[in-house]
Amino acid sequence: MVLKRRGCWVAICVDLDLAVQADTHAQAKKLLSEQMRSYVEDSLTVDVEHAPHLLTRKAPLAYIAMYYGIKWLNRAKGWLSYEAALPLAVSRA
Repeated sequence: MVLKRRGCWVAICVDLDLAVQADTHAQAKKLLSEQMRSYVEDSLTVDVEHAPHLLTRKAPLAYIAMYYGIKWLNRAKGWLSYEAALPLAVSRA
């Protein structure tokens, strides 16, 4: 999930409770991807003893709810649009 907050972009991984901040949307996504990769790699190599906990921790419920709310709204946009409801072309006589 990537959000614009207070003039910067914040990317959040709700599955691992990770977040990054950047100047652009693309940069935030890239940084989060790199952080996720590094986090999982470190969990499986450096912190093997704690890996089960580290790899199953979740973000706070508010962020999880926000993520799924945004996901539902984006999906609903397609379902609720006039064009999707009436896919047939309307001809003008």
